[in-house]
Amino acid sequence: MNTGTTGSTSRGLRLALRVYPATYRAERGEEITAVHADLTEGAGRLATARETAGVAAYGLRVRTGLTSGGIGGQLLATTAPLVAAVALGQQLPVLWHLPQSWQTALPTADTPTNYRPEVIASAFPGVLWLLVVAALLLRKWTAARILAALAGVAVVAEWLVRSHLIQAWAPGMPPDYTDLVSTAGAGVLWALLVFAAPGDLLGSTVARRPRAAVLPALLLAASTLVHSAGVISASQNTTETLSATFLLLGLLSLAFLRWGRLLPTATGLAILPIVFTNAVLLLSYHVFSWFDYWLGDLGMLVNYVVGATLVALLTAGAVRFLYHQPSASPEASSDLSAQ
Repeated sequence: MNTGTTGSTSRGLRLALRVYPATYRAERGEEITAVHADLTEGAGRLATARETAGVAAYGLRVRTGLTSGGIGGQLLATTAPLVAAVALGQQLPVLWHLPQSWQTALPTADTPTNYRPEVIASAFPGVLWLLVVAALLLRKWTAARILAALAGVAVVAEWLVRSHLIQAWAPGMPPDYTDLVSTAGAGVLWALLVFAAPGDLLGSTVARRPRAAVLPALLLAASTLVHSAGVISASQNTTETLSATFLLLGLLSLAFLRWGRLLPTATGLAILPIVFTNAVLLLSYHVFSWFDYWLGDLGMLVNYVVGATLVALLTAGAVRFLYHQPSASPEASSDLSAQ
């Protein structure tokens, strides 16, 4: 081990090992420490810190059940290509209308603000999701996960740019957190789903046969059509009912885990972020209105974070308690190989 960094490495490694569950740490702690020592021998501070961070990151996967051998990791790996298709479908209409938006973004007598920076910012998520899909097709798993994370950052950055322009046009106007949830909520969740997928499993879920590309292609087309149509032109009560119904159906897709069917569950998880976002926006007034009363403009954002946390916990609990078959079961293997 690098003697110049032994003290800091030991402290960092001890902290990283604490991320693991106690039983796992007791069984494998010495082995992890020995491997870490071999990998960092003669390495500099940056390389040592990177290896230590890798130890902590895997410990987090072990604690959350998102390893390659766990059903959670297998489910996320199955979901990742479907998520990329749905997320790209959301952004394709934006990219398609980009030239028109660029022409109409110049200042006018009524709106003296130049909105071209917002147009540029709005293009980044779509470009990044295009690159995610390309990386998945080329089997560049690490690149796909990093690009997905950047796409999640890009949708938030788009809102920040828009908020800055609004502030320049109308100083003193409070940030519109409802707009943040509506424009970035689903994109952030999609990015998290892809980034959390174990990279070493993506190779078994990305399309290798023509028929395996059918479902992602259908989801891409459906997502593009839905987002091209814009907001559903129906009464608020009808829209609320539809959103709540599809949200329930998305969660019920977890029931397929009872038979070890990963693909139907993955499909439900892929569409859940956009349905959940719409449901929170439409039902917030009726269900979570107390946050708006106490927190004002931040209420919608808190509504979304609380709701997303509850849905994530519910999903994790369902994955843990519904799946009873071993990970190598024929049904699970069939779903994985079908991707």
